Amino acid sequence: MQRIQREIVIWKAAEHPNILQFYGYCIMDEKPLLISPWCEKGNLSSYLGEHPGLTEVQKLNVLRGAARGLAHLHCLEPPICHGDIKPQNIIINDELEAVLCDFGISRVMNCEAGTGMTTLNTATGTQGYQAKELFQPKPRPTDMSDIYAFGGLILATMTGNPPFYKSLANPNYIVVLVFTDVTPDPNDHPGLPSTNMLWGLMKRCWDPNPDTRPPMVQVLAEVCTANAIIQHLLNAFFSVSSWRRKSNASLHTERPPSPFAFLHEL
Repeated sequence: MQRIQREIVIWKAAEHPNILQFYGYCIMDEKPLLISPWCEKGNLSSYLGEHPGLTEVQKLNVLRGAARGLAHLHCLEPPICHGDIKPQNIIINDELEAVLCDFGISRVMNCEAGTGMTTLNTATGTQGYQAKELFQPKPRPTDMSDIYAFGGLILATMTGNPPFYKSLANPNYIVVLVFTDVTPDPNDHPGLPSTNMLWGLMKRCWDPNPDTRPPMVQVLAEVCTANAIIQHLLNAFFSVSSWRRKSNASLHTERPPSPFAFLHEL
């Protein structure tokens, strides 16, 4: 019950539109149960499997919501680290917004003392989303280990495959890969070209040195930038297509607008 009470305290402190709302708790069959809204669309992992045709914009919208929720946690005073960021802990609500859930191993960080309230004695997390430092003796989740995990969340959302998905049957090998600073290979994820700007962001999230990983507010800003670029390109494409249709109908020879004109505004 003490662990549940700690989780309740953390969950209530984390209130935000991109955090699953906490309604309360009840005791059923002598077991405490936490109550939250029912979201019939399920978690991100199942949602991606059921909707393989999601566009890049839709996927980036999901990541933007998840990034907003995690940035909120990290900006609280004191900050809260989630501790287990992965698609299964991202819920898709009725508005198709991503909300974070499961604060079972979250931790309220006390930067001065290096300690804080946590719902577990040790960090667990999920392989493929676990930073190198979480495999050390007496590991403790931090905001920077959340950043590492969010890099994996970007990859899983955009490609449908988690980090090191080819080695999931051999978890010990994944540990070796992480310990030797190996990161996911773009060649294993052809759905996301190596030239995509998100690869650069993911690489920085996976930096072996936690101190040089970007803060979550920066990750959020870069996800929003990627989303805006795609939106501008789509709008420009449809603008050119519309111009061509009108031009063919009226035989005008006016030069079409450049789909890359927005880049000069960024």
